Parts: sequence; C-alpha cells; structure tokens
Amino acid sequence: MDYSDRKVKVIKMTPITLPSNYNDNTLVLMVQTPRTLYVYWDLSPSQREALAKKKELQLRLNVVNRGVYRTFDIKHFWDSFYITGVEPGLDYYCDISVKEEDDEYYPVIYSNTSSTPQEHPGAEVTAGSNFWGAGDYNTSNGSWISYSSGTFYNK
Repeated sequence: MDYSDRKVKVIKMTPITLPSNYNDNTLVLMVQTPRTLYVYWDLSPSQREALAKKKELQLRLNVVNRGVYRTFDIKHFWDSFYITGVEPGLDYYCDISVKEEDDEYYPVIYSNTSSTPQEHPGAEVTAGSNFWGAGDYNTSNGSWISYSSGTFYNK
C-alpha cells in the first residue's frame, strides 16, 4: 500500500506538573520487606508551621497491642523515613509526637496499620539492604541505624 498521500497530525501536549504536596495531614506506613518499613507524611502548611515551633519531634513505631517499639528524632521539614531491623510477622503503626513542657510526648497524627510478613524458611537474612536510605547494621554495638530522606537532601 502507498501511504505517501497521508498527512501526519501533530498534537501539541502541555506538560502537567504534579504538586510537591497536597496540603493534607497524612501519615502512611508501608512494608518494603519483612524487616524494613517505609513511612511518609504530608502535612498542611499550618500543621508544619506548628511542628516547627516544637523543640523535639519523634516518629514512634508502635506494635499493635504492645505499645512503642522504637523511636526516632525527626526534623519538622522531613517527609519520609525508612525503618530497618523490624521483626517479621507483627502489626505496626506509627505516630508523630511532640514533646511538651511536662517532658511527655503526645501524638499529633497516626498512620495506618501495616503487617510485616513472615520470612520464608531458608530465606537469607542480610543486615541492611544497601538500598538508598534503608539504613545499616552497626556491628560494634549490635543496633540498626535508620535514615530519613532529610539525611540525604535539604529542602
């Protein structure tokens, strides 16, 4: 067939820019592996401004029906965090808490609940995943070091 007489129609497309945040107060916990969790949050400008006035903020990882499992000091401008070295087969949720004058931490926002799967028998368990920001295992004192996105860039 001869297509030489056909014209090509050019469609001009305008690029769409996605917003950097949605100005919503949301805290989301997701499972990356049986031993690694990822949490991210989006806070409204007024909520972020209120948290910026607080001296101490914590991201707290909780085990359902057991309470606080681990805590991490965070900065008000961070928006995500990897948590490594968690126990497989448990139900977790997070909260962002502020320290008040009475030296107690009070939750500001809670995440959803996420369940880490059991590891399969014979599966190799490695300390740290070497994934950007996932954290490392400190062999000198036997503890996990987790990193936030704020560790790698400044907003």
